[in-house]
Amino acid sequence: MTEQQARGSRAVLFGVHAFTHFPDLEGVSRNIPALLAQLTDPEAGALPEENCVVVPAQSEHGRILDAVCQAAEEADDLLLIYYAGHGHFDRAGALLLATETSSRTRLHRSVPYEAIRECVELSHARHKVVIVDCCYSGRALRMGEASTEATDRLAIEGACVLTSAAETERSLCLAEGSVFTLALVEVLRDGLTGVLSDGRRGDEQSHLSTADVFAGIRDRLAGRIVDDLPVPEPRMATRGDGHKIPLARNRAFTGPPTPPVDIAPTDLSGQPASDPLAVVVGQQTFVDELVGYRKSLTPEHLPFVSPGPSHQSEPHRLFCRLRDIDDRGVLLVGAAGSGKTRTSLEVGWIALREGWRVFHVRPEQESSLTIRITAAVLAENSPVLIVIHYLNEYLNAEEDSDAQLDLTALHHLLLPEARRRNIKVGLLASVRPGWLRKARHIQVHDLFDEVELRQDEDFQRLVADHAVANMAPTLVARLGMERSREMVGHRPTIAVLMAQELEHQAVQGLPIPDMTGLRTGGTLWSWVRGALDGDDLPIDGLHMTASDEVTSADWLIPAAAAAAACPQEKADVIAAANAALARTSSRLPRADGVVNTLIDVGWLEYEGDSGLLNTVHDVVCDQLVESVLLSTGGRTANREGTRALLAGCLTGPRTVGRYTTNLARLLNDLAPDNRTAVSAVIEEWFADNAHALGEILRLDADAGGYALDVICSGPPWSNAAMHNWQELVGPWLEEFGGDVNAYHVLRWALWNLPADSALLLVPVALRWVETHGWRREASHVTGPLLRRTDLAVEEQELVLRKAMGWLRRDGELLEAGFVLSPLVDRTDLTDDHTRRAVAHALGWLQHHGSAWVAQMVLRPLLSRGDLTEEEARNSVSFALSWLEAQTAETPVTYVLCPLLAQRELEESQMRRAVTFAFRWLDTNAVTDEAHFVLRALLEHPGLTDHAVRRAAGFADQWLEHNSATEGAGLLVRRLTERLDMTDGETTRHRS
Repeated sequence: MTEQQARGSRAVLFGVHAFTHFPDLEGVSRNIPALLAQLTDPEAGALPEENCVVVPAQSEHGRILDAVCQAAEEADDLLLIYYAGHGHFDRAGALLLATETSSRTRLHRSVPYEAIRECVELSHARHKVVIVDCCYSGRALRMGEASTEATDRLAIEGACVLTSAAETERSLCLAEGSVFTLALVEVLRDGLTGVLSDGRRGDEQSHLSTADVFAGIRDRLAGRIVDDLPVPEPRMATRGDGHKIPLARNRAFTGPPTPPVDIAPTDLSGQPASDPLAVVVGQQTFVDELVGYRKSLTPEHLPFVSPGPSHQSEPHRLFCRLRDIDDRGVLLVGAAGSGKTRTSLEVGWIALREGWRVFHVRPEQESSLTIRITAAVLAENSPVLIVIHYLNEYLNAEEDSDAQLDLTALHHLLLPEARRRNIKVGLLASVRPGWLRKARHIQVHDLFDEVELRQDEDFQRLVADHAVANMAPTLVARLGMERSREMVGHRPTIAVLMAQELEHQAVQGLPIPDMTGLRTGGTLWSWVRGALDGDDLPIDGLHMTASDEVTSADWLIPAAAAAAACPQEKADVIAAANAALARTSSRLPRADGVVNTLIDVGWLEYEGDSGLLNTVHDVVCDQLVESVLLSTGGRTANREGTRALLAGCLTGPRTVGRYTTNLARLLNDLAPDNRTAVSAVIEEWFADNAHALGEILRLDADAGGYALDVICSGPPWSNAAMHNWQELVGPWLEEFGGDVNAYHVLRWALWNLPADSALLLVPVALRWVETHGWRREASHVTGPLLRRTDLAVEEQELVLRKAMGWLRRDGELLEAGFVLSPLVDRTDLTDDHTRRAVAHALGWLQHHGSAWVAQMVLRPLLSRGDLTEEEARNSVSFALSWLEAQTAETPVTYVLCPLLAQRELEESQMRRAVTFAFRWLDTNAVTDEAHFVLRALLEHPGLTDHAVRRAAGFADQWLEHNSATEGAGLLVRRLTERLDMTDGETTRHRS
């Protein structure tokens, strides 16, 4: 840095080590003197001390912002802003930098990082560096999401943000200083030597760039453990040439300088990059990637058939609904092949014409999609439509934080933040009715309004006819519309596939197979066999003719097995088909011939560049598999065919998982009688083959763990898995129980297995917690272990120690509720553990108090009799706020009943609780849960006479509908025990 550059540079450093409402961070008091000494050392040629402002630790947020803004106005070369202390965030998820008097309930006392960002972005400084050393500091990496003139200028001139942790991680502090800043000071003090990550030598670099400093910090902290906790990995994000900003001279420099560093930065300009693996993509990109059958989803290949202008699923009506309603999405509900994806695309085209941005979400296996969706929404200040195809693929069967998509965060964090920025957001998702009928996701119903697609038979025939007329004109000209219609059937998806193949044969002048059309319930085999042996079609040397005595099931079973094994590598799909074939007749087609023919007729296709083979649509898999599972006519289960089909999964652990996923989807959509019959056969086969399945799953840690996670998630095998647990899961846990991904299996087992069976897993779970207890995933194992009362003393101490350590690090994450609920519910905690657990619970509620899962923490909090006066008051306040945020349909007894049981409620609190109880009873007076609320009301001694009479009226309604239940006697007893009831009322209720 030249003398002129130094004169034009400014730095503001502020750190807070003593707090009124947060724990003190004594080490932070040593951060700034150490950092300032390096930045102003004359040998480093860096900043003049008079150009560096150290804001006193006791300063309020106004003084801090004044210092930042003044420095931003004065700097024309380097602007450096540094903060160390506590980080927290508001209800919208925005980062707050704590001052001395900050608290979780007095957010206005903290410094919003957004305010610092705005000052920095408006500065004319050539280089801008922000360093944030606090918990959740990764939230600062969102710097400049909105596209404005100021951010465009910043993107050109260069900016860099360095943070000590990711946006969900806690930073660590020692007595001698915070861990991140200590490493930063070491890099500035010692310089860099040796070979750097990009091949340059450190001692040949005259200056330390921001990228070099970041790499040096990261290397020093990699793998470090402090106080039994891993040090979080630091983060960096840059704009323009922000990664090249020189911070100081390299003290280890010995040779001639090399050209400036050119390490690829993270771009904060908000401009989408071309990424073939992106999971949130624009509509045109999504459409451009459609291949094979899916090209028929575009108007260029097949014009859209409207369900009618008055139907609720008509695309223009859907767009208007999304445009005009705030904070509610639309959930398209329809069976496979009913047009969910096509309807979503049509809404997307309308939105684009209206000036909206449109993004489609694709499944991602490794991490949450929520952050990426948030980034896409907030990147520009214009309306945006987010389309989520097959919502169930991103969620688990139950309410669970371990899902790819966090609906609670979308609802309570993203949408309010977008509204604050005046960005209109439309959410359009789709799901099949079978999954929706069984799902227990309250968040789905809180966020989405259901819209059923038109699926009546007349409309399906209209769409199928439209497909034949547009895609098979040669066939229609040759055979006529009536005959063509008979051949392709009336299921739109299958009609498209058949029309494509039949048109190809007609254009080539080939004979058209004589077959009837597809009908719902399972005659798909006629098309499969016709495609295989058509006109004496030779397949891999096996010449099959119509006279060969091979039953339809012999053809159908390998085809169904291949479909059920998808998506996978072709070799794995063939292996499944071959294993299924081995259970059929002696005169067999070859499995690879069956698979190749399914590829040739377009029913199986390769997925993009992945190399995986998959069915062109779920309905193809469903129809093939259903035709095997059910006997001719679809009235009863086909036991032998089903067992042959299932044998195909005994070829590899991933195939087991694929089978389970595809069967679960189909079973959801079967008629109840058929579902029961088929499930019985499947469970019987599972029990007979549990040992073989266990041996297969133990072959691979990842694939076996994936398969077990799918098996345990629900039908068709979760019940059978419980009854055959040791044979099925024992081998895999023996091999891989210490693997980090074992938490999937341990979580399910500890929650769902009978107590005696789960007890056998406790040693494995304890070893896992001992090794991985610091990881974010540990909540899923630590939580159920905390609920157990049969652990030895030393085992309980281990679990408590790991739980407290985990909460200290990740206690503000949503999934912390799964640890806090059983922890606060324990009655054997020491007073110290109780105070710490309650403090963590109240802190968590500050961030997630309106979420549906908050009831898990509120119930045990309200049930404790040893809360301090302040703890009790805060718990009641959170409970009342949660109740008042719920709809009339939300189950509330977990919170409402223990709240009404409080005997020290203030008059205003009591009035709010009783008011909510009566409002809830207005809608739910005769439900099973209502008698719990009525008993809690009647047991409260502070109920007014008017409230008692009103409760008695609701009790009469409930008893009229539930007089024969066990709860009726308990409710009558509460009524008769009320001393302030008249004799006549008491007699009437006793009768």
